[in-house]
Amino acid sequence: MSENIKEIKKKIAEEWLSFVPQLSAFAQNKFYKVVGCLIIGVEVVNIPNIEGYKPHFVVYPLWKDDVKKCLDAPSLYLCLENKKGLEFSIPYLKHTAYFNEAIECLKKQVPILFAENVPLKSLFDLVDSRFNDILVKSNSAQQAKLFELKFYSVLYTGNQSQVQGVLNQVQQVSKNWNMQMFEMWYGKFEMWLQVLQGKASSREDFLKQIEVNKQDKKILQLKSSELTT
Repeated sequence: MSENIKEIKKKIAEEWLSFVPQLSAFAQNKFYKVVGCLIIGVEVVNIPNIEGYKPHFVVYPLWKDDVKKCLDAPSLYLCLENKKGLEFSIPYLKHTAYFNEAIECLKKQVPILFAENVPLKSLFDLVDSRFNDILVKSNSAQQAKLFELKFYSVLYTGNQSQVQGVLNQVQQVSKNWNMQMFEMWYGKFEMWLQVLQGKASSREDFLKQIEVNKQDKKILQLKSSELTT
């Protein structure tokens, strides 16, 4: 990689952090913040064939057994789209030409990124909009991942009737799931559902695990806000 591109990548990181000051640098291409039981942010993903990048909005869980598992795979992964509805593919050398539009689209598509604290309803609106995506509609495992995100977020905020509401929704929607596809990712549905129900009745352990993960030294360096009801 030319010295020039290295410098440009550094400048790109600085610009993203400057225009989205709510975020902190987690790595050169990963800019995150902690929101309650979640890590949310932007990743600029390298596209080798055009010497450029795609900006993605990501949400990671903070309730898994350790930070490595939390950051293993995002619960939500949203490719930023330009005004024509196409995914951004930004050549490094043309970053400046596309950047303002990218920030404008980010503010429209993911307003929760710019909020001080994030209302649960705003998070749910974003998650629910993903169910209309063609790739999610046809994939039971992707739907299950989104329901997990809703379930654990609402468990964190502590409204028991909402927790039960998400579990009821899962039971209703899962009647139309392709269970073979689901089981490839999650194992038996009944066992998966039992884990969720178990977490609902041991909320304190769930909250403790989140606090343990937040004490990780890299996580501690991130800016932090809350998920609110």
